[in-house]
This record gives sequence, structure tokens and C-alpha cells, in this order.
Amino acid sequence: MKYKSLPEMKSKLQDIRSRLLGGIEKTIKTSQDEEFTQLIPDITDEASRSFSRQMLLNLGEQDRERLIQVEEALHQIENGGYGTCKLCEKPIPEARLKLVPFTQHCVACLNTIEQDQQNTRPNGSDQPETF
Repeated sequence: MKYKSLPEMKSKLQDIRSRLLGGIEKTIKTSQDEEFTQLIPDITDEASRSFSRQMLLNLGEQDRERLIQVEEALHQIENGGYGTCKLCEKPIPEARLKLVPFTQHCVACLNTIEQDQQNTRPNGSDQPETF
């Protein structure tokens, strides 16, 4: 697929990758630093630290997933497959790629995927389950 702004999108993806790698390293360091600063915890402090640690780990996981998408997009640029929807195999509009350069699906297929995910939730609600 030929896009006029392919070099621009590649540059954007490389910038996103750099930010994500920095964010993941910061998350790991922050998590490790928290463990060393816990001297005399009381129950509320421990609960707060536990919640904060879980939030950092969750954010780290989201960053790792995004990094995988960015790496895949960069790989596709090198191999000439960038901009093709993974589901329907049709070209993804360049305007969408400019907004989300690491996207793997066109809008129609993404909507289908999201609807399928909502329909398969065990409680049948639109909201994710909370524990």
C-alpha cells in the first residue's frame, strides 16, 4: 500500500515507541522504588500502596500492548503491508492512520470487534466487570 505520508507515519510510530519504552522503564523503576520505601506500613498506607502498585502494573500492561502494536506497524511498513486491515484485508484510510498510526483495523471492523466483545461479556452489560 502506498501512502503519501508514509515517512511521516513511520516517524510518528518511532516517537510513540520511544515514549512507551521510556514509560515502561519508569513504571518498573517506580514500582521497585515503592517496595524499598515501605518501612513501617499501617493498614491504610498498605492499601493505598497496593492500589497504586496495581494501577502502575495495569498501565504498564497497556503500554506493553500498545508497544506490540507499534512494533507490528513498523514491521508492516518495512514489509509493505502497512495500512491493510487485519480482518477484512481492505486498505485502512490514510486519515485514520494519521490519527492512530498503529491501528490494525479499519473503523468498520473495529466496531464489529468491539460489539462482539460486548456481547461476550458474562454479565451482559456494557461496563467491564469490577471486582
